[in-house]
Formats: sequence, C-alpha cells, structure tokens
Amino acid sequence: ARGKLEPRRVASEVLGNDRQVTVYTPPGYSPKGPPYPLLVLFDEEDYLNILGAAATLDNLTADRKIPPHVAMLVGNAPGEARAKELPCNPDFARYLSEELVPWVRREYTVASDPARTIIGGLSYGALAAACAAFRHPELFGNVLSQSGSYWHPGPEPPKPAPKDPYAEPNHVARLFAESPRLPLRFYLDAGSDELDYSARGGSILIPNRHLRDVLRAKGYAIRYQEFLGGHDYLSWRGTLADGLMFLAIP
Repeated sequence: ARGKLEPRRVASEVLGNDRQVTVYTPPGYSPKGPPYPLLVLFDEEDYLNILGAAATLDNLTADRKIPPHVAMLVGNAPGEARAKELPCNPDFARYLSEELVPWVRREYTVASDPARTIIGGLSYGALAAACAAFRHPELFGNVLSQSGSYWHPGPEPPKPAPKDPYAEPNHVARLFAESPRLPLRFYLDAGSDELDYSARGGSILIPNRHLRDVLRAKGYAIRYQEFLGGHDYLSWRGTLADGLMFLAIP
C-alpha cells in the first residue's frame, strides 16, 4: 500500500514569501483517529524526487519498522532563500514554530508530543533541523541529520574569523556545548569522503565527528554512523531509513 502525497502552498508572514509543502499521509490515514507521529524534512524536491522518501516511509511502515507517520516535506522559496534560511536563521525557526507547525496541526491529525516528532534534512537542511530543535525542543524531540553542514559559522561568525572558512567554526556544536542538555535525540551520519570541497562535502566529516563528541559528552541519546561515500544522494537514500528506524521508536 502507498501513502498519499498532497502538494500545498503555504505563505509566511515571518519570512515574507511562500513555498510548496508536500504532505505525506500513510496508507489508511484517518483524520478522526488518534494523532500520527510527525516527520518534518527540508529540501522537499530532493527527498521526494531523488531520495524516494515516500517509498521509504511506505516500506518501513509496511514492514512494521516504524509506526505510520504523517510527513511534511518543506520546499524552498525561490531564489537565494535556501542559502539564507536554512543555515541557523532565527527567522526560519520562528517560521517553523509560529506558522508551519501550527498549520500542519490544524490541517492534519498529528501528535503534539515532541518525542513523536522528527525534524530532519540533508546538508544545509540538517543544519536547519538541528538549530530548530535547539531553539524549539518543545516542538521537535528528534533530529535526523544527513551530512549536516556543521562547518557553518552560524548567523554571527566568531571573531576573529578563521583563515579557512571550513576550519572548525561549528556554530551548532558550540550551541549544544554551552547549554544544558535538552530533551532531544539525534541520528547523525557523514561520508568517509566528505573531507573538503574536492569531495563536494564542504568539510562535513570532521565537524560531524566534533558534534557527535559534544552530544555524547552532554549525555544525549545519539546514533552516529559513517558511510563509504561523499556528499551525494546515493548515500543519503540508504541512510534515511536508518535514521527513521532509530528515531521513530522512542
């Protein structure tokens, strides 16, 4: 059995733009039944058209590896919006908390329990997911991070700026290191070839290991794995299921 995909347009007053959001409802979805766990993924087109997220959800649900989920796949607004919004932008976190999550709760029967809510993405989308969960653990209790761009210095880069912009600013690791432990669980992965831009990874591997170590030291529940490969969709297609299976069972 296959779930249903429903493309919607959602406008944002916070960001001053609008975007497509595709909502996946599982086979047998009943709006009058008990609320479903919620999965939020960024880069909607990538997850739908390249990574086959809907088929992954169908298969994991049919095999009883995860409970049936409603998934909200969030597209990018036109132009340079992705590069501005996803890297730990506080306005984007406000958009999620004040507009998008309330919208999906109104329109679909989804759980409000953060322990039954997963937020995730790849590359910049993984960065956005980790930052959103840090800012709003009352909404998002689980982070699914595929090759997260944790080299990013964040909205306010450290001063003096490092000579190598991909050295180790790791804004997200600093956030979690300097704060009390939050009620969050993490799935992180990175590729063995994601060492620098020559492998198209933007120095992904080392910052992910750093974040892993910070999270473990703080006592977070985390699954971390490294796959053989670079910053590419083939690798992420396989590891998406790993992340869902770990996080979907509280």
